[in-house]
Amino acid sequence: MSTVIYLSNQQIHIIEGKRGKTATIDKYLVFPAPEGTIINGLIMDSDTLGTFLKETWAENKLSVKDVCLVVNSSKFVGQNMEFPKMADDKTIDHIRRGFSNIDRSEEKVYGFIRLESAHKKMQRVYAESVAPDFIGDYITFFDKIGIKLKGIYSGEGSMISLVNATVAKTYGTFMIMIADSMTLTTILYVNKVFTYYNSVRCFHEPGSEDYAQDLTRSASQIKQFMQANQLDSELEVILLAGVEERDLSFYKTIMSEYGVQTKIDIFTDTKNIKGMDGVFAQKYLFAASGLFECGAGGNYITRYQTKKVEKKSSSNTVYFALLAFAVFVMAIAFVLSFLYKRSTKKELEDIEEYNTSPMTTMQVEEYDELTYRNSFLVGQYLSIANINENLATYPWATSEVQDHIFKLANGYATVTITSCNADSGTTNMSVTAENVQTINEFITILMGQEMFHDVTYTGYTYSDENQYQVNVSCTLEEAMGRESGKDEN
Repeated sequence: MSTVIYLSNQQIHIIEGKRGKTATIDKYLVFPAPEGTIINGLIMDSDTLGTFLKETWAENKLSVKDVCLVVNSSKFVGQNMEFPKMADDKTIDHIRRGFSNIDRSEEKVYGFIRLESAHKKMQRVYAESVAPDFIGDYITFFDKIGIKLKGIYSGEGSMISLVNATVAKTYGTFMIMIADSMTLTTILYVNKVFTYYNSVRCFHEPGSEDYAQDLTRSASQIKQFMQANQLDSELEVILLAGVEERDLSFYKTIMSEYGVQTKIDIFTDTKNIKGMDGVFAQKYLFAASGLFECGAGGNYITRYQTKKVEKKSSSNTVYFALLAFAVFVMAIAFVLSFLYKRSTKKELEDIEEYNTSPMTTMQVEEYDELTYRNSFLVGQYLSIANINENLATYPWATSEVQDHIFKLANGYATVTITSCNADSGTTNMSVTAENVQTINEFITILMGQEMFHDVTYTGYTYSDENQYQVNVSCTLEEAMGRESGKDEN
């Protein structure tokens, strides 16, 4: 019997069951985390959280032996990789080189899970990196409260393993959207191969129209991602998890009204997740994902311990090499020092006399004063240069930018610029047209523009003039409009 504890922002999920290629769940518990104890997967108040977990374990008679931890945190940085098949240790070396442009000089622990590959001699992996202290702190924390962790897994890697073992066996190209307490996670598979993972904050109430629009936006972004990457496969289904089944028809209606025509259904898989109703299990998939095997490469305790052994072995070798070199250098230095002392004693006395003379002392004081003044002026110059650089990064909704928006709207809708905020880089506009579809097409065009960092819009209204109207807010990319603004001046 294994115990899985899942930590997110404000909730703690605990599952007891059997792990393997399928999961058997015997017990499920969920608790709100004590306020302020967990933020983004980080333990902020170890004493309060430790006391809470000790009491929880005792009250529910949970095992302290076969326990693994699933952490959903942005501290894990992941990417897909494909390279020839090789042993785990060489795979880790290859992954380390693949992350060199991201991690640079920082020390990291690397893990991975294997994915399906179309080529027999190649392997596809989902690789992640994380700071070793992040893993070490969790090991220390749970040891302190008497719980011996057998494994630590990332939320992303565990969820991909769950999807591989469940719906990826049924569908080829599909999207699964998982609602957590404060986040909405979207996972895309194309031809049974994991392709994309994204997680965004969601502040609206489940079951509301705003929440349905959040689902719609996530689905639209995935379709745009597929188009941008020339993924021609058609989506078979969008699966929702973590939502109430009674709200499904409402979500379908709203999403259909906003142009999502793909089949939408609730995640259920009582074949591979046993012991509880699949409809109920879809509400705690992140915790259940800890019962699916990620392989040794996905267990960050194993990777952390291997990292410590490698570091210790490397440190010992370096230590003895440095010790031998130091002894050799010290022996040579002793002989040279003895000879030098005998031949330069008089020269040393002259130098000491020069250094202590009044003239030299005055020159040193003058030098120190000028050095301080120079440092002050350099600091002032750098501060001014930094301010100029920061100002240059603010976007500017110039007339050229606005004219470009009007040109994009030509043939689709009428656009009225209502406001521009230089601090946030947003340009707000009112978009009207006789047809909702043409407004949708215009907004889709806006979303595809490289000049915009983000495009959001509100619900539609119908005016007395037989026009549909929607308020659109576009956030410009950094420094957008600056060059054209200079030309205007």
